[in-house]
Amino acid sequence: MKKIIFIATLFLFTNFAFAGDFINQFIQKCVEEGMPVNNVNIGKSMLDKMASSTDDEELKNIFHDLSSIRIITTENKKDSRIYFKKATELAAQEFSDYQEVVSVNERKTKITILQKQLNEKTQELIFIGLDEDSKLTIITVSGKIDFKSISKLSESFGKEIKTNEGTPPETVGTEK
Repeated sequence: MKKIIFIATLFLFTNFAFAGDFINQFIQKCVEEGMPVNNVNIGKSMLDKMASSTDDEELKNIFHDLSSIRIITTENKKDSRIYFKKATELAAQEFSDYQEVVSVNERKTKITILQKQLNEKTQELIFIGLDEDSKLTIITVSGKIDFKSISKLSESFGKEIKTNEGTPPETVGTEK
C-alpha cells in the first residue's frame, strides 16, 4: 500500500514538470488503448529524499546530481516490439538533436542510448531497449550524468525492484 501511495504521489508531482520530454511525447503519440505501459516518474524532491535515506556516499551524490528519472516498461511481447519501433521512430523524428552514444542490435536484444548536453553541467539521456525476452524499457534521466553513475544507479534500482516484487506499478494507456 505504501508503494502505491508513493508512486501515485510521484506521478502527481512530477507529471507537470516534464511537459515536452520524450516519455510524455511517447505516451501522447504512441501509447494505444488496450496496449498499456507501466510508467514511473521520479522527480528532484524524491531524488533528494532518496539521497538522504542512503548510507552509500557515492549513491547519495548521484541522487543529488540528478533532476529526474522516468521509466516506461511493458512485458507483452507484441506490444513491446511495436512500442520499440514507435519509440525509435519518435526519437529520430522529434529528438534528432540528441546524439547516439550507444547502439546495440543483436539477434534478440536492441538498445539505443541518446544523449543531449543541455549546458555545462546538465545532460539528458534517453535509453530505449528491447531485451531477449521482448521486454521494452524506456528510461529518461536528466541532470549531471556520467556513465559510472548510471551503472551504480542501475544496480541500486535492480536491488530495489527485486525486494518490492509483486507491487503493481502505475499503468498508463488503458483509457484515452
